[in-house]
Amino acid sequence: SRRSDEPARGHRVRGRIEGSEANLTDRICVVLSTFFGLGLVPRAPGTAGTLGAVALVRFLDPAVGTTGLFFLLTIGMVFLSVPLAGRAGAVFGREDPPQVVIDEVCGFCVCMLFVPATFLNLALGFFLFRFFDIAKPFPIRRLESLPGGWGVVMDDVMAGAYSNLCLQALVFLPGFLSG
Repeated sequence: SRRSDEPARGHRVRGRIEGSEANLTDRICVVLSTFFGLGLVPRAPGTAGTLGAVALVRFLDPAVGTTGLFFLLTIGMVFLSVPLAGRAGAVFGREDPPQVVIDEVCGFCVCMLFVPATFLNLALGFFLFRFFDIAKPFPIRRLESLPGGWGVVMDDVMAGAYSNLCLQALVFLPGFLSG
C-alpha cells in the first residue's frame, strides 16, 4: 500500500511525470521544452530559460556569427518548438506551463538575429526581450490565443522581433554603443 502523500503510479507530480505515463517521447519532450531543465527552477523559469538562451547565442556566435546560418537555425528551432511546446502542455497538464521555456529560447534567438553577440548586445537583448515578453504590447498578447504550441511559441517570437528592432536601432545608430 502507498502512503497518502505518494502519487499513484502514472500521475503528475509538481511538473514531473511519473510511472507508466512517462514514456520516452514525453521524457525527451520535457528535456527539450524545459531547455535541459532550466524551466524547472522554482522561481522565474522564463528568466532562467532566457539566460540559457544568452549562453546558447554566445556559444553559437563564433560558429555562425550574424550570418544567415543563425537565421536558419533560429527558424528551425521555432518550427521544432511548436510541437514540443504543444506536447509539453499535454504532459504538464496545462496549455502554457511555466516550465516550458523553449519559447523563451526561440524568442531570444530572434532578438539576436543579425546583431553581433557582444557582451553589451547580449545584456541589452536580454533586458529588451524580458521587457517585451512580460509587458506583451499589441499584438503579442493576442498571439497567445493561437492553438496549441503556436500560442506558446509565437508570442515569444513576436517579443523577440520587437526586441530585435530596438536592439538593431541601438546597435546600428552611428557611433551609439559601438564596441
